[in-house]
Amino acid sequence: MEERTKWTIYLTFLVAGFATGIGTMGLFPQFWLQYGITGLTVYLIFTLFFTYLAILEAESTQKTAYHFVELYTKLTRTSGMIIAILLAIMVFLSYYTANTALILLSPFLGTGALGRLIAKLILLAVTFIIITRAKEKTFLIMAGGSALFVIFAVITAIAFKTKIPAENFYLDLVKGMIFARQPLSLALLRDAAIRALYGVGLGFAFYLMIGSFMGRNFNSKVIIGTGVAIQVFIGIIATFTVIYSVAPGTPGLLLTYATGGEEGSIKFMEALPHVLANYQILLLMIAMSLFFAGLTSIVPTAEIGLQITQMLTGLSREKAATYFISFVVLLGIIDSYPPVADMMLQAINVFIFIGAIFEIYPILTKLRRQKSPVEHAIATVGAVVFALLGIYVMISEIRIGGYRVVSTVIAIVLLIIGIAIKEFGKASR
Repeated sequence: MEERTKWTIYLTFLVAGFATGIGTMGLFPQFWLQYGITGLTVYLIFTLFFTYLAILEAESTQKTAYHFVELYTKLTRTSGMIIAILLAIMVFLSYYTANTALILLSPFLGTGALGRLIAKLILLAVTFIIITRAKEKTFLIMAGGSALFVIFAVITAIAFKTKIPAENFYLDLVKGMIFARQPLSLALLRDAAIRALYGVGLGFAFYLMIGSFMGRNFNSKVIIGTGVAIQVFIGIIATFTVIYSVAPGTPGLLLTYATGGEEGSIKFMEALPHVLANYQILLLMIAMSLFFAGLTSIVPTAEIGLQITQMLTGLSREKAATYFISFVVLLGIIDSYPPVADMMLQAINVFIFIGAIFEIYPILTKLRRQKSPVEHAIATVGAVVFALLGIYVMISEIRIGGYRVVSTVIAIVLLIIGIAIKEFGKASR
């Protein structure tokens, strides 16, 4: 196989693995069941739009000789935005590693504060080893793991479909849910945008990084477009995995899952071992699918954080990784308490819109200089959409009250850091 073709396949699966997280396996099916065909259609529209923005991001660094952090700071004339993204990555990893590791370890560690802490420390240690010891093979490991995950997710969906019988009345209920036409609402738009943002992976500078890695030799449209398409496909087959995993239980569990938000998703996962008591192999398969969905997002995200840390500080890769992971561990100690972990999660749900604006800011700057009116207009529309939806999400969180207000404050602090800090370390010189 030609070297360029081989690397195109690697990079495609790298994008697919990064984009496909636990949310694709656990929260996208919930979204589709709740909002029906209307929600799916809106989600796909957002996904197409966000994917095009991701391609523009990659192309903004792909055709230069600069590292993405260096190019970013030269174009924006500030280090604050990339620092805000780095801090968001640290917060994200501090709770996401626990959620991922507990998929396999919760029967042994429980889901309390101590169990969460031990689980995340184990997975952060594994991540540290990969990003420091693999060196030039890091991308190959990430791509290979993603390819195996995609294959395993497909096998899992087929296994659930063929092994678990479902009554006709249950299938009719499910069909009515996934094909239901729900009225458009701000809540639907908000939830579809969040799912699409996580699905594409905007807000964490991944596509800026992958663009600087690809250089001029690769077609970012093919790589990113195919990678995101794989993520959408995984979300669709995961929906049917969820549907058939609930079939041995009661329709009420499916309805609770579909309308219960993140808490409903957690209760669903807690109920699965009882529902699938007679299908232990299938239970293990869905647990492994969820675990690898999390892992294939964690390692690329950690790589982004490491590269930003390294460029901002001028440290060697291993020292930068040590500081980066250590800071994540410190945050992880704080948010091991489950309510604090959820507070951090909601903070990232708010910040992801801000992070997406920060991410496309270099596109606006670069495209304005290159006089590309169509692309500039699309990026501008994207920034406006992110701003409006971000404000709406902030208002929604504040109205809920309690720790959701703190989540919004954390996101606003990251916004202020992104705007206020002008220079930092090596990247500012």
